[in-house]
Amino acid sequence: MFELGKIELIKAVIHVLDANFETPICSSFEVDADDSTTIGFIEHALGSILDSKNMQWSNFVEDSSPKRIFEALSGDMNLFMDATKDLSYELFKLIKDNPDISSGDMVFALFQMDEAYYLAGMKYNYKTMLTRKIEAIRDGQSISIVKDASLFASNRHKADEGFIVHLMHMDIALLDKKYEINGEKEFYLKEHFLKCKSNFSEKEKLDIFSKVTKNIENKYIGDDLEKKAKIKKAVVDAVVEDGILSVEKALETAFEETDEIKAIYKEALSKAGIENEQIEVSETALKRKFEIQKIITESGIEVKIPVNYYGDPSKLEFVANGDGTVSLVIKNIGNIQS
Repeated sequence: MFELGKIELIKAVIHVLDANFETPICSSFEVDADDSTTIGFIEHALGSILDSKNMQWSNFVEDSSPKRIFEALSGDMNLFMDATKDLSYELFKLIKDNPDISSGDMVFALFQMDEAYYLAGMKYNYKTMLTRKIEAIRDGQSISIVKDASLFASNRHKADEGFIVHLMHMDIALLDKKYEINGEKEFYLKEHFLKCKSNFSEKEKLDIFSKVTKNIENKYIGDDLEKKAKIKKAVVDAVVEDGILSVEKALETAFEETDEIKAIYKEALSKAGIENEQIEVSETALKRKFEIQKIITESGIEVKIPVNYYGDPSKLEFVANGDGTVSLVIKNIGNIQS
């Protein structure tokens, strides 16, 4: 693995992978070092892969054509243009053979970071946008609005898919998407292009943790709102410094009163492969998934309550009525907004 440091861009090139053509359209020249717009775009884009919550750390598990290309480039940086063209042809064939995979422009960058060399490949998928068209006609000019799939959204540096390869150790930072291949949704860069093995991304780890926790809740907690809120609060409390969720800490406190359920929860997390993980959680994701408990009554009334209100009788109380219904009392409200 590697961290983003000071980047020294050495070479860059852009190739077009458009399935409407029979072959990729490969540039004959590297990006001009004086082209500040393109160079600036690429330098910003490199960080988008490493910063993405969907990025997966990966390693080659078998010999593949891309791996051999990276190894050759590692021995001779002058092979940059040939290497990027070869990679583009490999990827283009995959796009042509599988119509579900998006066409796009492929940006390749050779750069140095912390005295090591890396090759990045960043794919920007085509998205149809509207632009104006000025057409000269006999008596003047006509202006209309047309669809165009070749535009880059303003300041959109983030690649849709891509990779950064450490050219010495062959570690890979991978940003991949699933597309339908042979009737199955699969990660196409990992499984069919690079042929590598990946760890879970931060987003995948959080999604798996949330799903396992919710499944245990639904199976063993049922409709007990206070117990569900306590579990969510345990997760929030398990977020330690710098927004890192300790799965082990959440495991210890979420079901601490019931050893049997706690053991089942631990086994489920272990089977999912995240029992001992430290998960990066953004403040937005934490609030959306765990800090709020939503209550919906049979009449459609919806109430969102911070989980730290549960267990505090000065703020919230559930009152069991004699007819079997429940009253929710929210206390000490200083201000109400609509």
